[in-house]
Amino acid sequence: MGDINVYTGPMKCGKSQKIFNEMDRQIIAGKKVLLFKPSIDDRAGKDFVYSRTGRKIDAINIDSIDELKNFQADDYFIDEFQFLKGNIDTIEEMATEGKKFYIAGLNLTSEKKVFGKMGELMCIADKVEKMTSICEVCKSENAIFSYFKGEKNQEIVIGDKEYVPVCRKCYEELVSKNRSI
Repeated sequence: MGDINVYTGPMKCGKSQKIFNEMDRQIIAGKKVLLFKPSIDDRAGKDFVYSRTGRKIDAINIDSIDELKNFQADDYFIDEFQFLKGNIDTIEEMATEGKKFYIAGLNLTSEKKVFGKMGELMCIADKVEKMTSICEVCKSENAIFSYFKGEKNQEIVIGDKEYVPVCRKCYEELVSKNRSI
């Protein structure tokens, strides 16, 4: 039996680094691992995932969860899962068949709504680690939300510079004053 491990939280909390660390462990264990990312996420280039520490690893671009069935590995690593479309049952079926998943993604949009399929994923996961960031307003260590600094002219704006991690108090203050940082 496989399992599903999810790392979630706001921007800049170390989700990608977490899956990189686990990839290293599984490679040492002799496992065949593959890293996937949504095609829509081209912030730093198309064919790799990077961490804020500067590390980058080759990745396979996909648009749908269902595409995972086309690849053979022991362990599947997925970054920025919130952008993927498709059927969450694919991951459940593959885990039942013995595949392991390590998945990173934002749990909430900047409007505090469940982001994409993350809610469904967390419900079927064997383990969910909710991570926190440093609030970029007050510098507390419990930033749990991502705040959009600019003006949205489309539903999803992908980027690192447009969002900042904030704690609950600072999020509410920013939203109530409709402020930019």
